[in-house]
Amino acid sequence: MSAQDAENIIGYQFNDSLLLYEAFQAAGSWSSGHRMFPEGNKRLAVVGDTVLQLALAETWFESLETRGIPPESTLDTKYSAADGLHTTAERFNYILQEVGGNQNLTTIGRQNGLDHFINLAAGARQPSAGTVATTVEAVIGAVYLDGGMIHVKAVMETLGLVPASRTSSTSVVNST
Repeated sequence: MSAQDAENIIGYQFNDSLLLYEAFQAAGSWSSGHRMFPEGNKRLAVVGDTVLQLALAETWFESLETRGIPPESTLDTKYSAADGLHTTAERFNYILQEVGGNQNLTTIGRQNGLDHFINLAAGARQPSAGTVATTVEAVIGAVYLDGGMIHVKAVMETLGLVPASRTSSTSVVNST
C-alpha cells in the first residue's frame, strides 16, 4: 500500500509527504532515510489529539443547542439534556469522549483501513487498539500541520469522526 492509497482514504493530498510517513510510524518501528522517529508517531498524535478536540469544540459551539435553539441536527439531539446531560459542559465532554475517545478512534482507523499502513515495531504482527487510535490522531495532526483546520474538518468528515452535516437528519456520529 502506498502513501497515495492512504491519501485517497482520508481524502487529502499532502504537500509534505514526510508528515504522512511519520503519522504511520508506530513507536519502536524502524525508520529508514534521513529522518528518525524514536517515539514513532507520538509527536503528531499529541498535535492531532489537541486539534481533534478543537475541531469537535468548534462544531459543538456552532450547534443550535448551545445557542438556546431547540435541537434539530443529529449532533444536537443525540447529546441533549434528555440524556441526563444537563449542562453544556457535560454534553460537550460526552461528545468528546464518544467521538474522540480511543475506542472510537480505533474503530474509525480499522473501518477505513488505516491500520494496514502502520509501520509496526519489530516483532509486532498487527497494531494494537492503542496504536491504531494513536495513528488516527497522528494523521489528524499531520493534516493540520500540512494544510490547516479546514482540511482537518474535511478529513474528519471523510473518516466519519463528525456528522456529515450538522443539519442533516441522516447524519450520525460514528461510535461503534
